[in-house]
Amino acid sequence: CDIINSVPGFEVTSICRDGKCALKAISEKSCDCIVMNIYLEGMSTVSLFKSLKDLKCHIPIIAITSAVSEDRERTVQALEAGIVDMVVRPYSFGDKASNEKFRMSLISALKAIPDSNTASLFNDQASLGDMSIRKRKVNYSLVALACSTGGPQALHRMIPMLPAHIGVPMVIVQHMPAGFTASLAERIDQDSQISVREASDQEILKPDTVYIAPGGRHFAVAEDRMGNLIAHVYDGPPVHNLRPCADVMYESLCRVRANNILCVVLTGMGADGTEGISRLRDCKHIYTISQDEKSCVVYGMPKSVYDKGLSDEVKPITEIAKAISRELGV
Repeated sequence: CDIINSVPGFEVTSICRDGKCALKAISEKSCDCIVMNIYLEGMSTVSLFKSLKDLKCHIPIIAITSAVSEDRERTVQALEAGIVDMVVRPYSFGDKASNEKFRMSLISALKAIPDSNTASLFNDQASLGDMSIRKRKVNYSLVALACSTGGPQALHRMIPMLPAHIGVPMVIVQHMPAGFTASLAERIDQDSQISVREASDQEILKPDTVYIAPGGRHFAVAEDRMGNLIAHVYDGPPVHNLRPCADVMYESLCRVRANNILCVVLTGMGADGTEGISRLRDCKHIYTISQDEKSCVVYGMPKSVYDKGLSDEVKPITEIAKAISRELGV
């Protein structure tokens, strides 16, 4: 509570110990955000979200979670269901550095709330995008995608719409802490025709496979001695306070021989990806698809790409898989 009350413009109006109490408080008092443990007594975050959805109550939820396996699975389910963000609490609140990291992460999540489009999280209907046809002109070597806030749900909506065979690998940087991306990849893989997995260092990036960068580590694309594209997963200082960082991924593509690259930027806070795509455009043939404002949870990363004149096409999340397939000729 002290952390929330310390953020200008925010104050705690209710404290609830279980899900039933939370729903009662929400119905009696207006609020702009819900911060809750990943599991309340008698109700999970997903259950609370669904109850709010039934009530047509579009209140953003931030989940406080941990890196233990049970909480990781619950958190990924909640992110896919549509909660806005997650913050990982420290193993021990006795460590000052961990406490400060937790405090700053929660403050950052809270500050993003005014820019979030929570209605998009509650919308199950497919919105209509530009149905114009663009003739495929190039043979792509790779699809490189970036996303952040709202990304897990967007990925779970988009990737299952891809065919099993797209002819190239797809690499994804989704801003997440360590320990959560493997569960995210596994859950999306279960619902998809195409293979989805968490990337491993030095593995060859194979066609018809989606690779999600491991949380908490940098991800780049490199080449082995045979000229195969490979994943480079490594520790290093955060870039723009991010790890993994989409700019790191995109800039790494400047150093490989692959010349035609399809870039995709989905919902997310900030401008990660813009600088990398700008540099990539200077040295490669690229085509960039960005998510539209209406279907984004936070129209930050796609907006930045669009505002810089780097977006070749803007689509709602329900049309992006079709646009990718069209570009790849599948």
